[in-house]
Amino acid sequence: MLPDNREANPYQALLAKSLEKYGVNVSFPQGYRRVFPLFREVIFSQKHYNLIHLHWILPYLKGKNSFLKAAYTVKFLLDVALVKLTGVKIVWTIHNRVNHDSNFPTMELWVRRNLAKIVDSIILHNQATLDTIVQDYQFSHKKASVILHGHYRDVYHPPIEQSLAREKLDLPTQGYVFLNLGLLRSYKGIETLIDTWSKNQNVFSRHTLLIAGKADNIYANKLQQKIANIKGIVLIPEFIDEERIHLFFSAATVVVLPYDNILNSGSLILAMSYGLPVIAPRIGSIPEYLRNADQLLYESNDKSGLFKSMEMSLKTNLEELSHNVIKACDRLDWSKIAEATAKTYYIAKENNY
Repeated sequence: MLPDNREANPYQALLAKSLEKYGVNVSFPQGYRRVFPLFREVIFSQKHYNLIHLHWILPYLKGKNSFLKAAYTVKFLLDVALVKLTGVKIVWTIHNRVNHDSNFPTMELWVRRNLAKIVDSIILHNQATLDTIVQDYQFSHKKASVILHGHYRDVYHPPIEQSLAREKLDLPTQGYVFLNLGLLRSYKGIETLIDTWSKNQNVFSRHTLLIAGKADNIYANKLQQKIANIKGIVLIPEFIDEERIHLFFSAATVVVLPYDNILNSGSLILAMSYGLPVIAPRIGSIPEYLRNADQLLYESNDKSGLFKSMEMSLKTNLEELSHNVIKACDRLDWSKIAEATAKTYYIAKENNY
């Protein structure tokens, strides 16, 4: 399973562990073999591989200028093609349409289209965007399997009493805490969230907006300046380690994810894992995952949709909504997901498209 991203996200570790009972032995190659890393791993490793499961391809597409990026792009596709010549099958999970921070989105889309032609099978995490991805990447529907992303219920500490969590985070004990937690990036609509809060101080005067997550220095400074004179906003622009994750979700009343553009959302699944109501646009996988817990979703083309949903949350029965979130999250069981993934592996071994 490549690349190894287990330190940043428990997703691969949870999938690998769950696959074991379906007869799949997963290896995470260590180090970086130069020139053709995938092919060299298959050829020179002491292990015999039947299949490579590719996830995020950005680490293989280096280069800060167009020439280097093009060179790495061609090298990566040759690497994948050489693996295929050895008889090893390749399954690719598409997590993003293109990388959100890509400086060369056209080139990245080109490499993704060509990769989709080479690999034996493709996994998507939601049905809603299947047709769009098939059209964008120009591959056959027969290659695609839709397998949900599993929950994080067993990864982090369980929730604690809300008042205690707020005390530990030095947050007000009264009012709602609207939480936005995850990597802080511009495409996640954080600045829109801050503007919405600022323009409606009369509505949110007794409540708190908590924004937390890792950000680069430039964006962190930009956000600090933006909230300087706005009441009720707490910004923590730093990596939140797994020992503290539960404090933030225990302190929160509702999670706000005002994405501008998204295919899948780990932050959504984390919020669901803690049973919290979610405010977000109706885009990508979000409605599909929340199902009947979608009362606080808004249309992405509604400029006041975010505010309307935030205001609605102040009048909604959140206990009932939370119950529906928990039921929706029950579907994201890793055993079922591993079973479907193993089936995809075995089909990829047998079929050529």
